Order: sequence, then C-alpha cells, then structure tokens
Amino acid sequence: LENDVLVVPDTRHDIRFARNQLVTGEAPLHFYAGALLKTPDGLPLGTVCVLDRQPRQLTEEQVEALRALARQTMAQLELRRALAI
Repeated sequence: LENDVLVVPDTRHDIRFARNQLVTGEAPLHFYAGALLKTPDGLPLGTVCVLDRQPRQLTEEQVEALRALARQTMAQLELRRALAI
C-alpha cells in the first residue's frame, strides 16, 4: 500500500482486481479504497476499506479521513489489548 492507502478508482482496469469474482460477478464492485491497519511495531493486521459499485475518485480530504479511521481503529484495538493484560 502506497503511503498505507490504496485507492483503485475503477477495479475493472486494475490487474490486481480485474478478474476477481467481486468485480466480474452479478453485483460488481468497481471502486476500492483501503487504509492499512498496522501495529505500532509495523505489523500489518488488515485494512479498513470502502467499496462501491460505481467507479469514483477520492479527494485528498477523503483519503486523509480514511487514514484517520485506520488510526482510530488501531488506537481502539491497542487500548483493548492493553486493558486485557
């Protein structure tokens, strides 16, 4: 993920997605944006992602909001882990 965020404006034109059943199936997804969830040590856990059936672009503000959501998600996971110890 470039800068911990991957935005694919039209999945039909991206080799990583173009043949995926979620893109070619009956209810195709044509937009993907994901922000990496990673531990303070840099271990990747997954992503927070946004999907749509229509191709689209994100503004820089929307990309930053997705990054912020990923940071908030990790802060909550880390807090939960710390409280469990």
